[in-house]
Amino acid sequence: MSGDCTGPKSARVVLAEPTIDVAVLETARGGILREGLAFEHCDVGCVTNVASDHLGLKGIATVEDLAAVKSIVVESVRRGGWSILNADNIHTAAMREEAGGQLCYFTTQPQDHWPDFLKDHVREGGKAVACDLASRRQDILLYDGGQTMLAATAGEIPATLGGLAGFNVENSLAAAAMAYCAGIALPVVRNALSTFGTSFEQSPGRLNIIERHGLRIIVDYAHNPDGLRALGGLVEKLKAEHRSCIGVIGIAGDRRDEDILEMGRLSGGVFDKLILKEDGDPRGRPAGEVASILMEGARRASFPLENIEIVLSERRAVDKALAVALENDLVVVTADDVGKVWQQASRQVRRRKKGFVPPEMTMKTEARTS
Repeated sequence: MSGDCTGPKSARVVLAEPTIDVAVLETARGGILREGLAFEHCDVGCVTNVASDHLGLKGIATVEDLAAVKSIVVESVRRGGWSILNADNIHTAAMREEAGGQLCYFTTQPQDHWPDFLKDHVREGGKAVACDLASRRQDILLYDGGQTMLAATAGEIPATLGGLAGFNVENSLAAAAMAYCAGIALPVVRNALSTFGTSFEQSPGRLNIIERHGLRIIVDYAHNPDGLRALGGLVEKLKAEHRSCIGVIGIAGDRRDEDILEMGRLSGGVFDKLILKEDGDPRGRPAGEVASILMEGARRASFPLENIEIVLSERRAVDKALAVALENDLVVVTADDVGKVWQQASRQVRRRKKGFVPPEMTMKTEARTS
């Protein structure tokens, strides 16, 4: 199987296979709304976060509505199971009131910033996984039964890019908590974290990176403002390593105008040049409308309009970015068709020679000297 397998139909295919002992199922909002869960009860359930995405669709008007849908995952946890919740997100933390089984939290906050419920939980011997992102070492600590154990160091996990990708530190905490609560021994959890990266083969569309001759390309399925905000935080940390940052940015047409504007505004605050594209499926909007709203959002962030180019086709937008990118540039693509973008970028980068000069720049130089 390949593709979007986060719905109940895909889950049922996995659960129907008699040779499978453990199934790890991503459970998307859309599938829950459409058909519910593929199972009655689970041993471990986790909700990593709730943000303002998909609002205005399928009867979900507010973040609170969305939280109520996502909460179904942990409400389905069996009596002897575990609910894993992000203590840093007010919506996921509130799910502790209705979650099934026992509770385990994860947090990236320093201990003196923990909410009271988390301090009490750990003091009483409850399970939690924590990593202070502001600390120098970024140790990932596991609390259980009054004991504190070192699970890993964030920088040792390839997926965190040396601890720079804070969102993947959070994901690592959630994964470690789920595995440990499922009965996986801590050394096994530690080894798994130390070998998990962000390659296209391991995690397509999640911080996939290509590097050649100083050019770095990031392909990521950051399809909403919250995702771009997290990715933008990483880009800010990487800027010192790069001459210029080029963003190839798009968002689905069924998002609210305010979400598209925010995506543009965030882009304008992060990148030096923007190439605005649209998804292959416009989802009810006329061609060019999404890109125009994105550009307006960037303008509101005081981004210079002369550094914005609209190229509606994702394939052509990626072509354009790679045609103008120089050595030591960073190109970030928020991809719709992740597989095609990855193949396209990989193919083009392999053909680049050291000292590559974009054709446009060559033509401008020739014009000045003629």
